[in-house]
Amino acid sequence: MNKLLFYLLPVIILFGCGAKEEHRDSEKEQVSEVKENPALLAVKQEGEWWDKRHQTILDQLNTDAELILVGNSIFHTLDNEDRKGVWEKHLDAYNTINMGFSGDRTENVIWRLENGSLENINPKVALVLIGTNNTDGNHYLNVSTAEELSEGINKICSILNEKLPETEILLMGILPYGYKPNHRDNLNKATNNIIAKFPSENPLVHYVDISATYYNDEGKVRKELMPDFLHPNAEGHLLMFEALNDKIGELMTN
Repeated sequence: MNKLLFYLLPVIILFGCGAKEEHRDSEKEQVSEVKENPALLAVKQEGEWWDKRHQTILDQLNTDAELILVGNSIFHTLDNEDRKGVWEKHLDAYNTINMGFSGDRTENVIWRLENGSLENINPKVALVLIGTNNTDGNHYLNVSTAEELSEGINKICSILNEKLPETEILLMGILPYGYKPNHRDNLNKATNNIIAKFPSENPLVHYVDISATYYNDEGKVRKELMPDFLHPNAEGHLLMFEALNDKIGELMTN
């Protein structure tokens, strides 16, 4: 029996060491998984249209721009023909550059800001509205938690601070989504609760939530302003910038 134990002991020790090493590797993988936040990554969207729009933005960069719009399709659609009134009334006076890209998530905005979108400009105000695509489980495999999304938005603010140190950041709360309560809208609201506190940590960040503009008396999204319960139409965009007008004007004089 002792002789058998003598021969088996190395095997037992080797197995035990292997199990410990495997356990350590497993712990490392778990730590890595905990630390990784997709909303913080710099990711380039694929597609010729996206490359073309990125280049269009780069071609528009100039030191006369006092206002830049950083976001997704909610800003991108301001380029629609029927939004000329919004530009004439609220945006042209600031030589505004529209940096909204349809479908963009925080990670796509991060890529753009790190790849030329902030060169050769020194705007007085950067209006930021981003995040609703990060909580979209219908078109994206990855859905951000409120904590992950707020970290991604915070990184965007940090990049703006780094590259445009004199620019005031007007951070908008994510707009309402859906006709009735839903998981995506709940995540957006939870994110807003977090990012609303950013100004207390960064004096160049100013938070504004204009969600009330798009709700009716019953607390539901007004279809006449957001036909798909996500994107403002021409009237919805006019109301957006009427709600933002005073704050943008104030920051322009800072």
